[in-house]
Amino acid sequence: MAKGSLKYPAFSLVLFSLWLFSCAPRLQLVEGGRYSDPQGYFELSIPENGWSLLSWEDVDFALWDPEGGAAIMVDVTPLKEDVELRTLARHLLIAFERKRILSQGAAEVNGREAVKTVLEGWVENTAVKAEAYVVKGEGVFYDIVFWAPRDVFPRKVEAFRQLLVGITFLQP
Repeated sequence: MAKGSLKYPAFSLVLFSLWLFSCAPRLQLVEGGRYSDPQGYFELSIPENGWSLLSWEDVDFALWDPEGGAAIMVDVTPLKEDVELRTLARHLLIAFERKRILSQGAAEVNGREAVKTVLEGWVENTAVKAEAYVVKGEGVFYDIVFWAPRDVFPRKVEAFRQLLVGITFLQP
């Protein structure tokens, strides 16, 4: 059995369950290894070196690295009214238990206004470190999140940052 699957059983169990009970992948291959979400909000390339595309109900894009127990998620949500990005960031971070914000501040993702949060917390009884961005679009916001067990984070975060640099927002 793979070392990562034994070391991070809670992550493996949760993500395997999500995979089993979700629908088929919703991303569409555009060209040159780039994918687009069916709603036409973004395009991106999947990182190399072991990342697997997951179907995760109600999430536009999810990747899983079974070796390290790391995950990347991109989700787009319509906005009914103008809301501050920091408020949206607080809502996004609800999923992390016993969280400790290490840093939070204004950022930019490919020319878009964003809030970047780095935190430590717990997900399914596993201590994790996360880097999360809430990015503003016209009438929507993008949640772009990477999390991994704390000892894995430094080895896997660069793949997330490359995905972040390469994401193309297709709507204004």
